[in-house]
Amino acid sequence: MPSDSVAAFRAAEYGEHPVLHLDSASYGLFPRRTVAALHDLAERRNRGGSIGDVDLDRCLDRARRAAASLVAVDPSEISLVPNTTYGIHLGVGLVAAGPPGVIVVSEGEFPANVLPWMALESRGFEVRIVPLRDGLPDEEALRRAALESGVRALAVSAVQFNSGYRVELGALGEACRRGGTLFVVDAIQALGTLRLDAEALGIDVLATGAQKWLLSPWGSGFAWVPARHRDRIVPPVVSWLAVEGGSAFSAAAGYALDYLGDGRRFEPATLGTQDYLGMALSIEGLLEVGLDSVRDHLRELHAVVLEWAAGRDEVRVIGVPDPERRGGILSLAMPDPEGVRLALEARDIAVAVRDGLLRISPHVHVTEEEMVRTVEALDAAVLR
Repeated sequence: MPSDSVAAFRAAEYGEHPVLHLDSASYGLFPRRTVAALHDLAERRNRGGSIGDVDLDRCLDRARRAAASLVAVDPSEISLVPNTTYGIHLGVGLVAAGPPGVIVVSEGEFPANVLPWMALESRGFEVRIVPLRDGLPDEEALRRAALESGVRALAVSAVQFNSGYRVELGALGEACRRGGTLFVVDAIQALGTLRLDAEALGIDVLATGAQKWLLSPWGSGFAWVPARHRDRIVPPVVSWLAVEGGSAFSAAAGYALDYLGDGRRFEPATLGTQDYLGMALSIEGLLEVGLDSVRDHLRELHAVVLEWAAGRDEVRVIGVPDPERRGGILSLAMPDPEGVRLALEARDIAVAVRDGLLRISPHVHVTEEEMVRTVEALDAAVLR
């Protein structure tokens, strides 16, 4: 049974949907509070003259505070960024501030956490891709690499986008600390489904978009850069709002490139305030539910599919049995996954196919009864 907080959140924030959305790993559904806040801001804007700079700044500050609570850091270290890629580039900038060396990534990583690193190869860096082991990241090999001389950075996703496999960030972070290796984490498939303490895990830069498990608008996200690294990174975009006095809207004081002393120095000028207000509301809602309760609810939903898959020789669950090593994604290997996806779509059930796997990613708005309906549809589709 779902926890009282999950059930209460679902009742208050979600009504009936024509399509059963089991694709939160692509994008999440807005809670009612988020829709209302976005609508209210749009209405206020259209009235003209009713929104001041202080109001807009409060929206952004609220988003920074909500983001900081998710990863147990100080809000002053949060930068609001439009997507994971922008945040990863802060990690690239940190690594590029030092001498050339090796950057280690795992095979199977999402391209957003590989291609920005490859751009450093023209500056003398080497990107080393560690092969998968049994279809999953080889964490032992990644830990060994982090300890090697000449390895400058290890970049990983907290949860893999295709398999849903959750890496052991603490062990990787500890290896990076011992080896003097920078640790950059793509958290987009993790945040909103589990707890992360960025500092305790030894992370040097964390980046995420918020449109997936954080139930937020496209174009919202954040990055965390601890104060110890702040002055080592050249902002990838030089913003007039990222410098002292920039918010005065004046040229009278001249043009001094004197960056702000907090995470705002990395923000790319004018932000989509409505997007970050939506992000703040959605994150606050998830925090009210409790991330442990969200995690437990997702495990209960997964259990329905896992029980079904256990009785099907033609279906194989990707990953490991330990639920602690699984995020919100459940991926299945089966014959003709795209055909199965289309069959589910015909029954108004939305899932995805990634790297030849059927990817199922429910969230707090999904009930166990709906998962039972899903496995019935899966049964019909797989055996057709």
